[in-house]
Amino acid sequence: MPASLSNYLQRRLLKWLDRRVPASHEHHLNVNSIFILPSGFGWSFIILSLCLFLLGTNYQNNLMLLLSYLCLSIMLLTLFYTHQNFARLALKATPPSPFHCNLQGELQLQVIPHAAAPTKTCNGVLAIKWLNTVRPMDTTANASNENISVAQQTYSFSLNDNEAAGTKQTQTLSVPLPIPVRGRFALGRLTIACDFPLGLYKCWTHLDFDQQVTVYAKPQEGPVTVNKVASSNESDNVSQVNDLTSNEDFYALNDYEVGQPLNRVSWKHVAKNGNWVSKSFTSLQSDSFVLSVPSNIDVETAVSALTYATLSWTGADRVFGIQYKGLNIAPAHGVKQMHECLSALACLNSHSSQASSTLNKTVSTSSIKNEKARSTK
Repeated sequence: MPASLSNYLQRRLLKWLDRRVPASHEHHLNVNSIFILPSGFGWSFIILSLCLFLLGTNYQNNLMLLLSYLCLSIMLLTLFYTHQNFARLALKATPPSPFHCNLQGELQLQVIPHAAAPTKTCNGVLAIKWLNTVRPMDTTANASNENISVAQQTYSFSLNDNEAAGTKQTQTLSVPLPIPVRGRFALGRLTIACDFPLGLYKCWTHLDFDQQVTVYAKPQEGPVTVNKVASSNESDNVSQVNDLTSNEDFYALNDYEVGQPLNRVSWKHVAKNGNWVSKSFTSLQSDSFVLSVPSNIDVETAVSALTYATLSWTGADRVFGIQYKGLNIAPAHGVKQMHECLSALACLNSHSSQASSTLNKTVSTSSIKNEKARSTK
């Protein structure tokens, strides 16, 4: 099948699924979202039953006819039981945590009680794989690409029989999420299948859990420029000390010296033992730095280098910010600052300069054509 025809059919299938099975964080399977057909073993079983029926009719053997009727009865009963078992499945997705593109993320799915049958559970083994590729968002580094391919690998999960055990524990299924490029993505649909109990029929569904994930760049050491932020003068420090709403972190207690502001005095210690001590804070003792990369460095190399520097500086609990290609993050420290920097670097669009240059070439070409047309006239 040509690639263009395959892509067209897949787009039509996804549009039809969006109408029939809308995206949601939580799915309770029903008639509209379940599909069922005989498996390979099931088709073989049907052919065997038909052969027994033909042989029994031809040779007038009632035993063969009875055996063929028994096989067809088993097929019919298994059809209803397989569908009923799969219709008890209910899944809820939790937002996936960010991860680096050189690693593998996970989408956590919780098996929860079904709204229509809270006391019944789905049994058997679930086979889960990604139906379609993830969709890049507008703020991703790969916004110019239509789709990002992920590995079409099937993952098997055995469901716990909580009904037989008499427990109500929720089971969590961790579906691997391999995305080889950085950016922010909307996850596609998952194909979930089950052939319990006899494997004669295969029930499946295509679910979209409406989840987004941020994929950080691969950390790699590179040429990072460190610039120290100019320190404020003494008057700024005094005003900062007198600011009662500052977000400074407590560091230590020191002996009080005459002239220090009274709002830094630890009055609990004064009332307890009469010793005058003052509180000091880490923000008065730390320096701020700005990390950047030379402009002649490739964008992906620069992003990887800044990602590596962000992890290193966060591990050392140092105050830092980032300035690179319009990206300006104020100096700070901590885990929140790390995630802010990594997310901004992951969503940095490396194709903006290429798009602008292509647009300029198109404009210049069209202007030349217009001038030639005017001169010809």
